[in-house]
Amino acid sequence: MANAAQTFESVNKRVEAADLSLHKPGGKKHFTAKAVAAGPLDVIGRICPIWGVVKPILALVSAPLPKKWKDAIKVFSTLMDTLCSGAGG
Repeated sequence: MANAAQTFESVNKRVEAADLSLHKPGGKKHFTAKAVAAGPLDVIGRICPIWGVVKPILALVSAPLPKKWKDAIKVFSTLMDTLCSGAGG
């Protein structure tokens, strides 16, 4: 799951460059439970940019975690990678 080339600095650079305000309430890419029910594919497209920011964070912080915790993160990461690759992300 973790990319050996990732460092705190490289992940931080990516996080700092991300405009997550677009996804907060009032932002252009924010969505509600009603939007999920009405257009789940649109919502996946909105989630994937956030996943691109969060995934390397999870990879870095999971290193010292117990194996079962890492396994849970890996399963979630695989799911998100699958969803986002299908959404073109």
